[in-house]
Amino acid sequence: MEYYKTNAIYEHIIAKKLSQYRFVAGNAWQLVYGDNACNPLLLVFAVGVTGSTLEAPPADSEMEALHLIGHVAERANLPFRYIRFATDVNEIEHVVVSDRDLSYSRLTMPELSKMFGSFNLPVSNTHTAKYLNDQISSAYHKWQRSSLGAALTVSDIDLWRVAENGTPEIVFELKRSYYDLPKWRPFPDDYRNFRLLSNLCQSTGMQLKILYNQRIKQPFKEILDNLKIFSVDFSKTPQISEGEIITLEEFEKL
Repeated sequence: MEYYKTNAIYEHIIAKKLSQYRFVAGNAWQLVYGDNACNPLLLVFAVGVTGSTLEAPPADSEMEALHLIGHVAERANLPFRYIRFATDVNEIEHVVVSDRDLSYSRLTMPELSKMFGSFNLPVSNTHTAKYLNDQISSAYHKWQRSSLGAALTVSDIDLWRVAENGTPEIVFELKRSYYDLPKWRPFPDDYRNFRLLSNLCQSTGMQLKILYNQRIKQPFKEILDNLKIFSVDFSKTPQISEGEIITLEEFEKL
C-alpha cells in the first residue's frame, strides 16, 4: 500500500521539470533522528517494498535519494542506515538494513531497536516482535512510535534544493493549512523538529526554510499562486524569520 503519495508542490515540480528540487514520496522517507536536545545522531533512508524484493538492489529512484541523504550524513560526520521493509504483508517481523555499501543484514524488530540504541538514541523496553501494515500507517512507523523513547526527536526531509553538481544547499519543511498566508506562522509544537533540522543544516552548510501554501476545504484545493517562506536558524535570534510572501515563479528560481 502507498502512504502520502504527493502534494501540490511536488506535482508542480514534476510538471515544470524543476531538476534542482528533489524529494521522495509514497513508501519512502528520508529521516533525521536526534536526542532530546535535538542533536542529530542518525540519518535513515527507509523504503517500503514488496516482500519478494526486500533484498533486491535499490531502484534507480532509491539510489538518487540514498546518495543524497548519505552525502549529507558524510558531511555531518553522522552514521547512515538504509532500511527496507515489506508493505504488501499484514505484519512484518524483520527488515533489511545496510549502510552506504548496500550489504544487507536481516534484523528482527527487537534487533532493529537495539541498533538504534547503539547510536545513543533513546529506545523503549518493548519486546514486540511483529508490527502491522494498515491503511493509516506503515509497520515501520508503528515500530518507530512504540520502540523509540519519548525523548527522541525525529523529522523527515520534505524537499531539497540542490546545486548544479547535485550538492544539497537548502532543506525545505513543507507546511499546508487553511490559514491565509499573512496570518500563518509556524506552530510552536513543531519547533523541536525545526531545531533538529536546523542543527543538521548548520553542521553541513545548508540552509533551512519553511515553505507554506494554503489549501481550502470545499472543494478541496491547494493554492500555489503565492507561497510564504521562512528562514530558520536556531543559532540566531529570532530563530525563525517573519516570513515573506513570494510567487510560485520566485520559488522556481530560488
